[in-house]
Amino acid sequence: MELTYIVLLALAIVYVPIYVWVRKGPRRAGRYGLRKYGPTIMVETEWGKRLMDRLAGHTRFWRAFGAVSIALMFLMMALIVYILAMGALNLPSAFSSPGMGLEYTLAIPGLNPLLPIWYGLIGLIAAMVIHELAHGFQSRANGIGVESTGVLYCVVPLGAFVNPDEKDVEKASRRAKLDLYAAGVSINVISAAVVFLLFAVLMLGGISSPYGDNAAVYQVTGDSPASDAGIPTGAIILEVDGERYAYSSDLGKSYSWSPGDMVSVKYLLEDGEHEAEMRWGLYIERVTSDPAGQAGVERGSFLISVTDKASGVKTQIYGYPEFISYMGSTRPGMTVALELMDRGGAVSERDVTLGSKGDIGFLGIATTTSGMNFRTPAEILDIARNPLHGADTPREAATSMLGYMSGPFNGFSPMPEKVHWWYDAPMGDAFWILLAALYWIFWLNLLLGISNALPAFPFDGGFAFLLGLDSALERIGVRDPERRERISGRISGIVSSAVLVVFLLITLSVAL
Repeated sequence: MELTYIVLLALAIVYVPIYVWVRKGPRRAGRYGLRKYGPTIMVETEWGKRLMDRLAGHTRFWRAFGAVSIALMFLMMALIVYILAMGALNLPSAFSSPGMGLEYTLAIPGLNPLLPIWYGLIGLIAAMVIHELAHGFQSRANGIGVESTGVLYCVVPLGAFVNPDEKDVEKASRRAKLDLYAAGVSINVISAAVVFLLFAVLMLGGISSPYGDNAAVYQVTGDSPASDAGIPTGAIILEVDGERYAYSSDLGKSYSWSPGDMVSVKYLLEDGEHEAEMRWGLYIERVTSDPAGQAGVERGSFLISVTDKASGVKTQIYGYPEFISYMGSTRPGMTVALELMDRGGAVSERDVTLGSKGDIGFLGIATTTSGMNFRTPAEILDIARNPLHGADTPREAATSMLGYMSGPFNGFSPMPEKVHWWYDAPMGDAFWILLAALYWIFWLNLLLGISNALPAFPFDGGFAFLLGLDSALERIGVRDPERRERISGRISGIVSSAVLVVFLLITLSVAL
């Protein structure tokens, strides 16, 4: 059993008698600020209230912060609605694909494979504490009382809570309520931005790699030529058959060896140089659809060259970068001759008329270089520190941002552990530990901020959406407060139900 789980088991053994003691003697436990709250223990303190009273006196600051918070709240609301809309459009294909498992939908460090236990706990506790404190600060700054503050404890600390006085909330102005509900979302988003600058700009901005432009093995497919040759993930490719291998999409380059040849590959690992024999070329991982499938192209073969039947121009394909570059020069309806080789070395040819993928041709195959996905160390570093990596248009920027947020699904947190040795980071392991801690604080703050902006109850965004509707109705001439309350309540209820249904369906599509 791993040390982490031993520690958690020990904490659970300690927690159970404490919980039983609090449950059996609520009055006695109450003298120590402890009380039962479902399966957790609420540890109430006066420290948070004193801090709120002290800092909430800067009313001008909190007024300005409230204005920024409201703008950020509705911006995040628009973002989460866009994400849900895109997810809803993809639901049919999502349900037809195998799910990841229920554990991926739970934000529980250790249970969710994406959330490492200790980094996840640090990030989650930090995000929840500042979220609740922000609600408390805005409550006091707007004259709303705070009944209690403290932390929730269940084996490990789960976060903080702030309970504002409900009577004061009901009597508060619309602006004061908006300040209150928007504060948690905005502080999470602002904190995420600040922490991002710390790890992406200050930390990652100060490192580089001596192998920056080399072909680096980011992933190896099982039962592929590279896998059979023993080349592992994280290897730096130095030479192929005695020649330096250039990671390039240049279709004009050539080598002394040809695609599909058995070659000697020299590669570098953290412990030094190694060599392996393997067949090198564009390896067809899957035949995803026609026209390749209809033409008889088979998985596990190599694409050696492509010849344009109209012009007779033949292009050698040494690997994935050249293939992507070549396909970018094709057009729909173009007929090409594919020179294929099976893993035993037998060569065949298939004529294919390319399909359409926008303005370029579509072949319908998924490929790697001999079973290896390549990235350069410089590219990996740029992906880790730049959420807009590769984006040239506003739409691409939005897609790139969403891709950066889904980094943990692709092993980025913010950089895969297996590639750390590629870089000349200071402080050794301490650098990567601090980097990972900051990344998870960033990621969980952003996740908590965006999810709480959902225009649905009981999320903060649901209450803000209701108040926004009330304001909009007043602006268009609905003066009667009771009528506004009925209309806004009805609309927000419908929207809330619809949002929660879509959210649930997307969650199920991920899990099942």
